[in-house]
Amino acid sequence: MAERRVSHLGMPSSGSETGLAAALDCVDVGVLTVDGGLRVSFANAACRRLLDLPSMACAAGAGLPDLLRTLAERGDLGMGDIEAVVERSLAPVRAGLRHATVLRRRNGQRTAIDGAPLGDGGYIHTVTDVTAQHLANEALRVANRASVLALADLAEFRDTDTGDHVVRVSRLVHEIARAMRAGGTLTVADPESLCEQVAVASMLHDIGKVTVADGILRKPGPLDPEERRMMQLHSIEGHRLLAKAAAISPAGSHLALAAEIARSHHERTDGAGYPDGLAGEAIPIAARIVAVADVFDALNGERPYKQAWPEEKAVAYIRDNAGTQFDPAVVAAFLDVLAERAKTPVIRWEPEMSVGNPQLDRDHRVLIGLVNQLAHENSLADRVMLDLVLDELAGYVASHFAREEEYMAAIGFVSLDLHRAQHRGLARELDDLRLAVAEGRTPPAERLHLFLANWLRRHILVEDMRYARAVAEAAG
Repeated sequence: MAERRVSHLGMPSSGSETGLAAALDCVDVGVLTVDGGLRVSFANAACRRLLDLPSMACAAGAGLPDLLRTLAERGDLGMGDIEAVVERSLAPVRAGLRHATVLRRRNGQRTAIDGAPLGDGGYIHTVTDVTAQHLANEALRVANRASVLALADLAEFRDTDTGDHVVRVSRLVHEIARAMRAGGTLTVADPESLCEQVAVASMLHDIGKVTVADGILRKPGPLDPEERRMMQLHSIEGHRLLAKAAAISPAGSHLALAAEIARSHHERTDGAGYPDGLAGEAIPIAARIVAVADVFDALNGERPYKQAWPEEKAVAYIRDNAGTQFDPAVVAAFLDVLAERAKTPVIRWEPEMSVGNPQLDRDHRVLIGLVNQLAHENSLADRVMLDLVLDELAGYVASHFAREEEYMAAIGFVSLDLHRAQHRGLARELDDLRLAVAEGRTPPAERLHLFLANWLRRHILVEDMRYARAVAEAAG
């Protein structure tokens, strides 16, 4: 009697079905079917290759939960508790729903899995390599972000002499939105999409300042009523510029969100803001989030008309104005973010790290904070956050190195050439890290934060201390 085989639909196969199974073994698209009991019925060669699984994991009769568990343990299905990740992946199969997901391999490979129910209670998945498409999308996304940051820098430079403000605000905005999503207070139809877009969109919150005269923008004292009215027009002008750009862009969703933020981020929960006097939930949620992040960072930074506030005083201001100036739910998420940032730092700022120069000490504190941010698992698991932290770190490194070398040159520091060489080495390492992330090759956590932490310790506690002693000797 001829041997009976199980077809890819989980039924005894005829000769034609056996031929179909053989044909499916020759195609580049993976095919994986399971029966109603979540047992593998069929997996072709492409499926095993694309999922990089041993034959036994895909053999007829193997359990789909075990297959998914192997992928989850490898990190391909995202971060989180393994069993929770497996159950989340099984949910649409058990419910008989269509679904799609993309596996993210540490080597940069991207594999799309599309699933659909079968009439007999089984399920069929197709598996395809989408790495080339992913890299093309990533290149476009990076170019988009770079363009947005360049525009934001243009507006911010006239106000603060640095574009660091917009990247700090962007990162804090993303963290607040993420905390609100986790806490169930991000009340929008698509919270995932908002979390993906709001960080980049927020960079353009003050683009309308390009229309404000320098005499007003950089005035060292209080504005008179007419000057204040002119300054407040930047929210309307920013909305006009961005809404026009969004209208002519084929992929302008982040620009439309940026336009909304630009117009409404100076509104107040009590209705006393501008330009439209909106109150409470009438203010777009993205603008409410940016309002907190923007004010907090502005208070912490120097402006032509003010000195920087200590962080504790700025936090107290945000907390005390919840319910009047700021949305209480946003403030609660903001406080959660700061508490999370303060957990388990890899490196702490200590008084003995001071080099005696307030500007360089402030730079070092910021750099330490960014290194500590990379130590958090939720940052490493969040692609948007990883981009934001590395971008901010790269910007700070560049501006800090330039300042440090200028100060050293001014006193004729004998080790300046060595210092410059060390600076170039770290800059190259950061470029490599950012390239790896852009290409989807997530670097190991140890490489990201331990290297940077060790470098900062060595740089601050050894090399910069030589500069501090040289300054003291020159002054004495």
